Amino acid sequence: MSLYFTFEGKTDGSAVICSKWHPTIPTLAVATSSGKVNILGEEGDSIIELVVESDSSITCSALDWNPVQKVLCVGWKDGSISMLIDSRESRDTNTPHKGNAITAICWSESGDKVLTGDLQGNWCVWRFDKKLLLAVGSKESLDGGLTHMTFRTKPQSKRSVKEDVEMTEEEREDKATTERLMIEDEDDGLSDFKHGTVMRFNENCTWFVGGSSGNVWGIDGDGTCCVIFSMDGQPITSLIYHPARTGVVAMNQNSGVSYYTMSDDHRWSQQARFRISVGKGANTSTAHMIWVGRGLIATCAGETLIRVWNIDENENYVISADAAEGGEARVSEKVTAIAYNPRKRVLCGGTRSGKVIFWQYSGGDKSTTEDDWDVLAEVKMERIGVSELVWGPGDSLLSAAHSESVVVLHGTALKRKLFRNTAIIQLTPTTLLYQDLGANLHLHATATIRVKGVDLAGSHFVVWNSKQVELFHIQMSGIQSIGVIEVQNSSVALHTEKLMVTRTERGVSSLELYNTQLQKLSHLSVKAHEGEAVQIAVNSDYLVAATSKNYLSCWWIGGRAGEDKPHRYPKLVWDSDQLSIAQISVNCNGSKVAVLAKKTDSLGQTTPDQHVYVCDLEHDKTTEFNLADICRTPTSVFWDETEPKLLACEATRTKKQPSTTEEQTDTAEGIENQTNQNHNSDDTEELRTEVVTFFASQKGVKLQDQFPLDKSMTALIGLGVPNFYFYSREGKRVDDKNTNVITKVMRDFEGIDCTDPRIREALLDFSFNLACGDMDAAYRSVKLIKDENVWTNMAQMCVKTGRLDVAEVCLGNMQDAKGARALREAKKEPEQEAHIAMLALQLGLIDDAERLYKKCGRYDLLNSMHQACGRWETAISLAEEHDRIHLRSIHYSHARHLESLGKLHEATAAYEKAKCHGYEVPRMYNNAGMLEELECYVVRSEDSDVQKWWAQFCESIGQNEQALHFYKKAGDTLSRIRLHCYLRDMDTAVQIVQAPENASTAAAAAYHLARQFEEAGKMKETLQFYRVAKAYRNAIRIARTNDMEGEVMQLSLQADQATIIESAQWFEEQNMLDKAVILYKKGGELSKALDLCIRGELYETLQKLADDLDKEADPDVFIQCAEFFLSKDQNEKAVDMYIQAKGYSEALQACLDCNVKLTDEMAEEMTLPKTDNEDDEALRLSLLRKIAKVAKLQESWHLACKKYTQAGDRVKGMKVLLKSGDTDKIIFFTNHSRQKDIYILAAHYLQTVDWHNNPAITKHIITFYTKARAYESLAGFFDAIAQVHIDEFRDYDKALTALQDSIKYMDKSKAQNKEMKVEQVSNRIHLVEQFVEARNLTKTDPGRMVEVCNDLLSIEALEGAVRVGDVYALLVEFYTGQKQFDQAYQLIERMRDRQIILSYYLETQLVQAVYNQMGIEYTEQEQPGQSHHQGGAMEDHEDIDEEIDEGD
Repeated sequence: MSLYFTFEGKTDGSAVICSKWHPTIPTLAVATSSGKVNILGEEGDSIIELVVESDSSITCSALDWNPVQKVLCVGWKDGSISMLIDSRESRDTNTPHKGNAITAICWSESGDKVLTGDLQGNWCVWRFDKKLLLAVGSKESLDGGLTHMTFRTKPQSKRSVKEDVEMTEEEREDKATTERLMIEDEDDGLSDFKHGTVMRFNENCTWFVGGSSGNVWGIDGDGTCCVIFSMDGQPITSLIYHPARTGVVAMNQNSGVSYYTMSDDHRWSQQARFRISVGKGANTSTAHMIWVGRGLIATCAGETLIRVWNIDENENYVISADAAEGGEARVSEKVTAIAYNPRKRVLCGGTRSGKVIFWQYSGGDKSTTEDDWDVLAEVKMERIGVSELVWGPGDSLLSAAHSESVVVLHGTALKRKLFRNTAIIQLTPTTLLYQDLGANLHLHATATIRVKGVDLAGSHFVVWNSKQVELFHIQMSGIQSIGVIEVQNSSVALHTEKLMVTRTERGVSSLELYNTQLQKLSHLSVKAHEGEAVQIAVNSDYLVAATSKNYLSCWWIGGRAGEDKPHRYPKLVWDSDQLSIAQISVNCNGSKVAVLAKKTDSLGQTTPDQHVYVCDLEHDKTTEFNLADICRTPTSVFWDETEPKLLACEATRTKKQPSTTEEQTDTAEGIENQTNQNHNSDDTEELRTEVVTFFASQKGVKLQDQFPLDKSMTALIGLGVPNFYFYSREGKRVDDKNTNVITKVMRDFEGIDCTDPRIREALLDFSFNLACGDMDAAYRSVKLIKDENVWTNMAQMCVKTGRLDVAEVCLGNMQDAKGARALREAKKEPEQEAHIAMLALQLGLIDDAERLYKKCGRYDLLNSMHQACGRWETAISLAEEHDRIHLRSIHYSHARHLESLGKLHEATAAYEKAKCHGYEVPRMYNNAGMLEELECYVVRSEDSDVQKWWAQFCESIGQNEQALHFYKKAGDTLSRIRLHCYLRDMDTAVQIVQAPENASTAAAAAYHLARQFEEAGKMKETLQFYRVAKAYRNAIRIARTNDMEGEVMQLSLQADQATIIESAQWFEEQNMLDKAVILYKKGGELSKALDLCIRGELYETLQKLADDLDKEADPDVFIQCAEFFLSKDQNEKAVDMYIQAKGYSEALQACLDCNVKLTDEMAEEMTLPKTDNEDDEALRLSLLRKIAKVAKLQESWHLACKKYTQAGDRVKGMKVLLKSGDTDKIIFFTNHSRQKDIYILAAHYLQTVDWHNNPAITKHIITFYTKARAYESLAGFFDAIAQVHIDEFRDYDKALTALQDSIKYMDKSKAQNKEMKVEQVSNRIHLVEQFVEARNLTKTDPGRMVEVCNDLLSIEALEGAVRVGDVYALLVEFYTGQKQFDQAYQLIERMRDRQIILSYYLETQLVQAVYNQMGIEYTEQEQPGQSHHQGGAMEDHEDIDEEIDEGD
């Protein structure tokens, strides 16, 4: 429990202007309107007083402490600056602020520089060096007064701030030069901030400043300045820095908030801009803003609430100051000041009435709701109107400024100690209560010091604070102070005969031992590497010390002076910088030490760790229990005085963390529910403090029990089996005597006499084994104890462990036959949780049963449980959400329950929700004899069932008119007709049936009326109303009896299938075949209809039937139609019928016989799907081949190719495709088939088309032969290419290349006589090369050219390689060019002699010119048959058509 003690500050009673704590030293500076600055200690005592002696009207206007040294900078109203250093003041009156009140002072984080600003906007950066302030840079007006400053801190930095202080002057100057602030702002720092101001600054020394002009500036340690953003010209009331995001948050006088951050390129950009809504009466001019967590800001403006914003997530909520702890209303508590302690995560608010309210943060990493803040405490001070709250150094030092004084608040936990049967409790800062429970002795003691710690042992107790230790001796007559010793921040512990005090000198700690007369006996040393001793604790004869480096050391101190010795080796608890020891406690035999810890995050914020650690000194290991699993945070820990395994801790409730596993959550909830039920706590949710007990052993730390403190218990003092001891502030009367220490029996010892040590040990073992989940060992521990409470506790533990076998034994020992039977029956359910839930239900653990039923999803059983417990509203709500199938039955059960209680009106509403009120409500009122109420209910009700019930009741008592009225109101047409027929009022009955408004309900009534007319022999009316009633069978029966064929046909078409078939048969018997066919078709008997059509030669009807047939019809029907259409020469229709009947062979045969064109659609319908069955697949392929063959015979080449391909015979598909002559599709098919034979066929085919003039086809031919590895054919193709170049273009160069490719591929081939063919091609190549050489020598060596040509002409086989005419032509052209016409003439004549056509090789003009030169008349030569070689390209492929025709 937290207590706050108040100390009035020693000031002169003048109004407080401002106050500030030193960051690390408990020293408070307070400036008052009298012109004084008072330096106060942590208890409000005055240390130093500063005053301007020459003029008392000059008051302090701003002050700030150096964060590293004990130096205070004070700014005065006249512009002068004072420095208070080591109790000595130095004042500088000649400053840049002279004549202007200094309004803001802010030190740098390292303490080497300070920024000052005044009311006119002047500012100055000072460097603090050697106890002097030296101005670095300054600037005059910045458009208004400077009122708020904040320094750019670096919480992520690993470097200590002392490093900056310890830097030499040269190092500091070098650092300032390299990190100089640079400003890039084109418009003197006043550019449009929405586009982002660029600011490069000294990252180690930067301030952000705001003032009355609404601008926010950045100023660095070198004295340069830049505007960052503006707040619309409104004065700034708060300015804070966001270290995690390098951002600045500012609030102006109109409650507008702007949030800017700086990017890596030093550009400032707006992240958020909003206005805080304030209520009436709020004072926005004094509103201020602070950080209350990571990314969380809080504001107050004189309202009854505090507004919190998460600026990173853009979420907000409010914390109300109107709901006090315990639910008491608070009136007009307007918050005027707020402050936040990041180390303890505590927010405090000061109110106008003089109260200070504390809230503890209990949420997760991100706060989104006011539920994350719990009211921690409330302190009422004597003075009203808190104007300022400031947290001091440490965890619990706070100052509250009022209009005329300042109050220092010390927060401390309630100090108490239990020793055997005695207890000491702190009541006030100096008052303590001692109580001996055995002797019923109550004594009060007053210490001479402010108490911050207390310990009790034997007949002595000790109190201490950070400076002094006082020892007291307890006697029956009173308490006597023995003496006081001086200490310095020591920890103290008390043994029955010795007092232990820690002392630290030069970083080395020791434990000094005194006797009860405060005489020093000896000392115990702590090794330097273990750190400084920060806490000590004693239990029995064992002393434990905890160090600053998380070491634990243990000594045995039970002997005489000097006989103390180490009990165990020092143990390191954690090797972590984030965890530190907060509290320790040692057990009675010195084997284990319980440790509570605190953790520090990256921002330096300290929070309690949620683990309870137990260090086993015997086995050198540390075990732990995470109280976060049960949503608790430990605050103190105690060991049992005699049992070394049992410990307890006080804990506060916290929010459930997201990381909690489902299993842990279930366990935590189960234990919590169980303990809450055991301790009958109906308002546990309002009580935040709980007691949690554990067993610590080699099996780990096991949760044993937990229960909340009720309102009569203030705090846990200690425990000793079988009791807990609590301090009660209000006190309690026991045995006619008042006591402030009350006891509570432990759960497993309730109702049992524990005076026998054996029983107590057995129960301890029982409780320990239950906590460990060892039900067998727990059973063995207490099997001889015949106490129902023991077995009840074990059975309750079985709910947690799920040991139903042990639970059955427990129920047997409890003699609970009913519970045992219920458990046996519950085992019929499939879910294990349902069995355990029934056990919990029998033990009265309703919440546990509910949790288990929910876990296994058995909401039906859970609903039954709620109904059995009378929780009808809960049962109904649960059914609406999870069990709607039983919702109506639950409403019905609820109604029956209410009816049994005589609550008929409530029962009526429940019956209506169950939707059975039409019968149950009239029955209920009728049974109760409340006919008048029933009639009123019927008149009011709009429910047809209720009205119908009442009509039947009226009819039963002969009130026919009344009955007819309510039958009509209920919409019961049948009952109305029945009653009218009974009354022989047939006309009215007919009118009712024929009325349009009764059309939807007239069927049954019309049937009843038709029966009445049939009995009367009125057949016309009978048919009419049977038709209205849709009783077609009865109507047809009447029509057939009276030979009404037309009526029979009309009625049959509207009747059901069986009736239609009956009518068709009747028409067939009457030889009315056309009507019979129509009815057979409508009745689904198509084959019967076709038979009748054929038998009756109803061809038109048959044609319509065939057109209307669908694919689902009987195949025999299609076959019959097909045969009929064939007989009538309607062949295409017949083929379609065969296909629909899946008679594909018959369809194909019909296509061939009757010359019906096989279309793509018909072929696709006959194509069967692929299957894994071998027989079916063979049938499918066979059918595809038949389809392809028919298509081929009908010259549907593409269709035939497609079906051959689908049948897997691509070669045949290619052959039929070749017959189509579709070159593009042939090429496409070849590329996709990728088969050798197909490549060859395609290449052969392509040589039959005009490939000479189509390079693409030539390329395809080469590609296909190459892919088929048909090198012989490819060589022949290149040979043909060479011949084309010679014959068509006389291009012997390209021909030579083609012949070279030909011999290359011929060489690769495996053809017969390959060597001979290669030799032939080689000879041709040789001759062509000679001719090419001759042509090339025409200009360079004509003589050689003539010689080569003559040699070629002498070769008889020249024509196979080079055309003779080309050789003669070359010589003729040469001689003509040389004017040797006689030689040219002779050559021409030789050509003519060899029957060479001159026009193929020589221009006619050239020949005529030669003849003219020779004087000979030229006569044109006759052209005999072509003798030169013409395209032998296809000589190897002349049989291509024969190859194609080889297919089927």
